Amino acid sequence: MDTELDTTRRFGVVMFDDDKEPGPGWACVAGDKTPTRISSPEDLSTGVIWWSNINYDFFYKRSDIWRKTWLRHDKYLVVSHTNALNEWNYDPKVTSPDFICFILATLFDRVMRLAYGLIREVDPRIGMDRAFVGKTLRDDLRIVLPEAEYPKSEAASIMKTGQAWEEFTVTSVRSVRGSSRIMLRKPRILYALEMLNTPIPHGPFEHYSKTQLRSMSPDRVAFIRDHVQPCMVEVSVEKMSPEIAPVYGFGNATDQGRRTLRSWVSHPEFVILDRMAEVDVRSVWMGREYGSLSGELPDPVKEFLSDKYNENSWSAGIIAETLWRAATLAEEKWKSGPLKNGEDRAQTSWQGAWIKGADKNSMFMTALELSKMDYAVVSYGLGWVQCAVPEEAMTAFLRDGLSLGLIPNLLDIPDNLADPQIHIQWGGDKRSHSYAHFLVSKKRDLLWNLDRVPMLKEDKRKNFIANLITQNKKGLI
Repeated sequence: MDTELDTTRRFGVVMFDDDKEPGPGWACVAGDKTPTRISSPEDLSTGVIWWSNINYDFFYKRSDIWRKTWLRHDKYLVVSHTNALNEWNYDPKVTSPDFICFILATLFDRVMRLAYGLIREVDPRIGMDRAFVGKTLRDDLRIVLPEAEYPKSEAASIMKTGQAWEEFTVTSVRSVRGSSRIMLRKPRILYALEMLNTPIPHGPFEHYSKTQLRSMSPDRVAFIRDHVQPCMVEVSVEKMSPEIAPVYGFGNATDQGRRTLRSWVSHPEFVILDRMAEVDVRSVWMGREYGSLSGELPDPVKEFLSDKYNENSWSAGIIAETLWRAATLAEEKWKSGPLKNGEDRAQTSWQGAWIKGADKNSMFMTALELSKMDYAVVSYGLGWVQCAVPEEAMTAFLRDGLSLGLIPNLLDIPDNLADPQIHIQWGGDKRSHSYAHFLVSKKRDLLWNLDRVPMLKEDKRKNFIANLITQNKKGLI
């Protein structure tokens, strides 16, 4: 992808002193060497798209700041300001806000230019002002994905977070007092490929009651588990082993203000759930057949995800995660039209429910492996797992995570975790072995420059990487 595009806008970061009262703060446009102090949002250029630290709820629900179309809230990207800093070895507690603006502005610029380049390859007619108009970058990038099928009427009422899935799982595992919560994640591009290669359902979907299922088979559970057609299954968990139940966390709420009863699972999650617990099937929505989302992706998206130059790029990884999570979004209101009395709008598509189920399965199996190693898994999902780890177990935990194909934040890696001259014991895909090795060796300058590679013209990339390898061998980076 040629990302050196002429653009009508630039990108920057603004960190207000108070994330719920946008007034004074620090701002930096990507490419500027010196951040500036501002007194209010009125000091910000309207020719720049600003990623701010303004709280999402305040941005949309408790203020009119959303009317400033050049501003974006703290949840605009799939990574928070804090997590982005942690992943690049900057402690937000001790890093000055002006320097935070400078670093994040560069990263935000890279992510947005990659996104714009991908959008333009899929549809060259789209200009900058039409490319970035959504509440999140996920909303903006859904334009490069195939159209999804959304449940309507009665089926739409079940397709809600907390009822048919959770965005992530909070476990019931007890953590050791005095431990630190450490996040590990699967390399983003490879995880995006895993999610987008999930078999997805196609409709129409038809509802079958318990009575109707009983007439089809005396064993409803086995019938649904082995069924060749996709099924959204209404279940109750009758019993789960005490070793697995706290980690699986079926129905555990993630929000004190929302305690919805979990009662539906997509087919892939049902298959795993049946292996782990005694379940009862109450009813199903049965689709027509299975298909492949990856096969329907536009060629530029396929090329982006398979491009070897993107494998060592943090920014390309953010785009990859944005893509698979965009495939799980709710239907845009202008497309779904007005609802009739008593109707609900589904919070994801049929295909999105299957991808969410695949994420639950993948990260549960990873969480279970860590639990078997006696680590306290406190939450997982969206390609990551978080554990409560005592200080004395930190090195062993990070090494065990690497053996499972999980990478830590740069900030959490001790200086002596790995010998830069000896490749780490990596249990993930070999395509991400080098990236994991550079990360664990704390080669931040090397990683920073590798992150630039997708931004270069294709004819410049090979020589640029060769120079980086030479400098690395000489110990210059």
